Amino acid sequence: MSVQMIQPHQADELIREHMPTYGATGVPVEEAAGRILRTAIRADRDLPPFDRVTMDGIAIDFAAWQSGQRQFSVHDTAVAGRPAPELTDSTRGCIQVMTGTMLPAGTNAVIPYEDLDLAEGVAVVHDTADVVPLQHLHSQASDRRVGEIIVPAGTRLRAPHISIAAAVGCARVQVTCPPAVAIISTGDELKQVDEPVEPFQIRSANDHGIRAALLRLGHNHVERFHVRDDLDATLQLLQQLLNDFDVLILTGGVSMGKRDFVPTALQECQVQNHFHKIRQKPGKPMWFGTSPSGKPVFALPGNTVSTLVCLHRYVGPALAHAEGENDASPQWVRIQDAIRWPLPLTGFIPVRLVYSSAGICSAVPCETNTSGDFAALSASDGFVELPEGQDLFPAGSIVQYRAWQ
Repeated sequence: MSVQMIQPHQADELIREHMPTYGATGVPVEEAAGRILRTAIRADRDLPPFDRVTMDGIAIDFAAWQSGQRQFSVHDTAVAGRPAPELTDSTRGCIQVMTGTMLPAGTNAVIPYEDLDLAEGVAVVHDTADVVPLQHLHSQASDRRVGEIIVPAGTRLRAPHISIAAAVGCARVQVTCPPAVAIISTGDELKQVDEPVEPFQIRSANDHGIRAALLRLGHNHVERFHVRDDLDATLQLLQQLLNDFDVLILTGGVSMGKRDFVPTALQECQVQNHFHKIRQKPGKPMWFGTSPSGKPVFALPGNTVSTLVCLHRYVGPALAHAEGENDASPQWVRIQDAIRWPLPLTGFIPVRLVYSSAGICSAVPCETNTSGDFAALSASDGFVELPEGQDLFPAGSIVQYRAWQ
């Protein structure tokens, strides 16, 4: 058990070391959005599967154009979704084509309607037209050949991936079984969002924020619970949830106060403590451990900014890693104005992103009164990480950035 505060990178290593690996299951493609792909999606045929026309116009044999032919008789029309007709008169004939149709056999160039006049079944090409072989064509297999990987395993499936899966006939896809997650908010002062509050009470909000972020990360089995500041009640609830859920995320009750019972209750549940406290602000009191059966337990500080920072900095990436998501490249941003950070801790600063007319993205700090100033987050897009050991980060410094979910 760690007895000293550790660095953020050490927390990352300990969490990854003790995270389980979750299994896979097949789901209908319409239910796969946000999930982690476990079996690569491959092209079931060439893409495109035929030479596809990309402009409305006529298709001709380029040899006729080379010979000086500028007037073509329309023999037929190619229609999307049907086999293309064949051009039998390659010297004077043409076939009308539309965007998306198969290139007719016997043709190898498309002339757009804008470059010709069409009347009474005869197309006359303008003198200014520039015609070359294979123009206005999306050639067969020019995107992918049959069997090639399009979406690799470990990809979090978003809208383009779902479209691709459907296009190549993946009615079902293999994805990670997301763990069942229990969110436990602690504190006698908490009331539910629809309940009246006294001046000495606050509404439970952290659990809603955590659940919202997890839903956006593809977790569809997330439930919220509340426990008052009582050791026996905390112990009883944790024992139940450790049996019923795969991951526990607590918010509050993890610091050094006389009524912060979470660490003691977790110890009595035989949850092994891998670390308690990280050299950072906010979120220093964060706790992480695993149950005897290997279930991860994250205990986050109760202040809203601390909770959300720890969730996005540690919990979200840990779950993604356990589900098999490919490691994403870090996001980096340029800070617009100098930031002073005199504390001997890693700093997490909420920021909003601004874009110059030159397209340069910069991060502007959003001031917060304390780690409980949740209202300030409404103006922020995410937060930046300021490494320990540097008192001043000049304007233009490049720092790591994480977006809110």
